[in-house]
This record gives sequence, C-alpha cells and structure tokens, in this order.
Amino acid sequence: MPKKQSIKILFYAHFFSPEVGAGSLRAQYFVKTLKDAGFKVKVIAPIPNYPHGKPYPGYEKKYYVDRDNDVVYLPIYIPKSHSIIGRGLLYSSYLITSFVYNVINRFNPDIIISSSPPILTSLSAFVVSKLRGTKFILDLRDIWPDIGIELGLLKNRFIISILKMIEKLLIKNADKITVTAKGDRLNIIEKGINDDKVDVIYNGADTKLFYPKDEERINDLRKQFNLPIEKKLLIYFGSFNYGMNDIESMESALENVSNEKKQIHFIAVGGGVLKEEFLNSISVNMNYSSFQNLSNQEIADLVSVCDISLIPRKDIEKDTGGNIPVKCFESWAAGVPVLLSALANSEIARIFDDCIGGKMVKPSDPEEYKNGLISLLNDPQLKDLGNKGRNYVLGRFDRSHLAQRIIKIVEEVI
Repeated sequence: MPKKQSIKILFYAHFFSPEVGAGSLRAQYFVKTLKDAGFKVKVIAPIPNYPHGKPYPGYEKKYYVDRDNDVVYLPIYIPKSHSIIGRGLLYSSYLITSFVYNVINRFNPDIIISSSPPILTSLSAFVVSKLRGTKFILDLRDIWPDIGIELGLLKNRFIISILKMIEKLLIKNADKITVTAKGDRLNIIEKGINDDKVDVIYNGADTKLFYPKDEERINDLRKQFNLPIEKKLLIYFGSFNYGMNDIESMESALENVSNEKKQIHFIAVGGGVLKEEFLNSISVNMNYSSFQNLSNQEIADLVSVCDISLIPRKDIEKDTGGNIPVKCFESWAAGVPVLLSALANSEIARIFDDCIGGKMVKPSDPEEYKNGLISLLNDPQLKDLGNKGRNYVLGRFDRSHLAQRIIKIVEEVI
C-alpha cells in the first residue's frame, strides 16, 4: 500500500460542521480519524443550513472555502418549505453543483467516500469516481428508499422506482459499503451484495464531549442556560421534522402528565416544522425552554444537566441503523438515563437490554410513553441508571474508537 501521506481522499458530505446531528457528526469523526492517520482528506458539502433551512451566520455567501480545514462549501437551492418537492430540489441542486465542482477542480483523489442519505449526493459521488477512475466507498446511515417508504414519506411509485434503481447502482458498484447497524448490513446482503463487502461502523458517542458533571458544575450550567435548579429536567434534542422521531407521541405524553408536572421542566433542542405546534401544545401543561443553533459543546453541556433524555421512536419494522438513535449513546455518555420507545425485537432494544440505562416502552403509544415517563420520574435509582449508561458507552460505543474502523476499510480498498 502507498504511504498514507500520498493517499488523497475526497469526502463527499451533505451534512458537515458546523451543522449538528448524526449525519454531520459521523462525517466529522471519519474525516478527523483519517486525517489523524495521515491521509490527505478534502471535504465538500453544501452551505450549512440544516435543520433551520437557512445559511448559518458567516456562510451567507453562496460559495465558501475553509482553507484551514480543507472544506469547500458549495451553493445549493434552499427551499422555503420542508416538503418532499422542496427537499428533492435541494438534494438535486447539490447533485449538480458538487458534480460541476469536481469536474473542473484539480484535486484528483485516490478514494471517494460518500455519506448517504441523501442518496442523490452519493449518486454524484459515484459518477465522479467513475470519471476520475477512483475507488468508491459508500457510507449508508439509513437505507433509502426503504425507510422512506415505510415512514410514508415516499408514495409516488415513479419516484420510488427511480430511487431503487439508484440504490441498486450504488451498492453494486461501491468498492466497500459501511452501515450503522447489523440490520442494515443484512438488508444490503439480501439485495445480492457479497457479505465481505459490507461493514458495520456504529455511531456511538464522543465520551470526552458528553460526560457527567458534578453537582456544582450542573448548578452553574443550569444558571448559565437559565434553567430551574430544583426541578427535574427532561430533554429532547434532535429534529422536529417528519421522520423516525415520534414527536406526536411525546407531545401527547407531556400534555397528559398530571401529578408530576409541577416537578418537571422540559427542554427542546433543535428545529423543524413541527416544533412550534409541539411547544404550543405542551405549554398548557408545563414550563419549557427552547434552544436551537447550538454548538455540539453547548448541546453536550445541556444534556449533562438533565435528569431524563426523551427518545421517542416510531413503530418501524425494518431494523435499520437509523433506528439506533445517536442521542441514546450521547445521553448515556453524559450519565443521563433515557426513555426510549422501540420494538422489542430491534437491534436498539437488544442494546438497551444489555445496558439497562433507563426505560424502554413500545413505540407509537402515547399512553405507554407517558407511563414510562412517570415511572422514571419516581425511580429512586434514576442516577444509577445514568451511570450504567456511561459505563456501557465507555466500554462499547465510544465514537473515537469505533471510527478507527474506517482506516482499515480505506487500507483494504487501496
């Protein structure tokens, strides 16, 4: 194998720093791991806009180059709505601008790594890899279009057939495929791909960023974020859009908590089309604080001062990596127990049973979620559950350790 310093990698991302979220974090850790190992890595990504649908401060220009970190942010169409058509136009615009950029750019990579979804980002990356004659590694965070069909987000048969053709093209021609769960690996293998071509790299949590704080630091941070000292804090951090997160069940559960409502304060972190309606609904029953545009450090600090992390997931039959929420590992790493809704036979359920860092209830059942919340609020061993979660993540799901696997995969491909 050539020396790592001479190997050039183009990382084709759709979500990247300063955006937060599972897709951005996974890409950032892969890039950092590869750079630390000595590879020359260049990143291309759209102008940061997720999840708020507008450019981040400092990125208002349509084209931005971060020379210190070797990241190029490309222009895209940012729709005013979160509709399927709007997102399709956004994804298509990045397919075009990223393709044009790579055709005219002089950077000639040895390997192209693309993170999907969106699947159109990886289509562009694949075409560029063929034109350049480079190796192609496909990182699948979710299995599309399968999960979109099950969630009811994709209904048009013509669009579904096109997306399935793109998926088939990508998984057949990728030199290596990485996924985030065993269920995803099985899904790809069942579609006719050799099992030695597909590797699992779990997401995990950054245990140096997410970690428990002592009581004095917790009180200081609560004051800093203008949060009550004496109440139990519940947190949801993530997307308030249509998708795998069951915002409706969480909303109903919080609306109907009665005897315990005086002792709790809810924290909403993130953005999305459902957030305003959600906050209006729960405000009748309890006080809340809302945050968005936070850095990863600020999110980690907020999580660490909370008593329970709410992770409501929908009833999803396909055991996909997207159904193993990153915020579960991050909450545990911070020493915070979780209230998770998940199917009993899913991979996240097996992980949860192995850890027992909170309480798990069946999905898409607001009454079950409410009862689970009440049970945790009154559990005298609540802190111990969080400590179990921390120790479990340290031993099995530390993101910095898990990301090392990408080095081996690159070495296998070269």
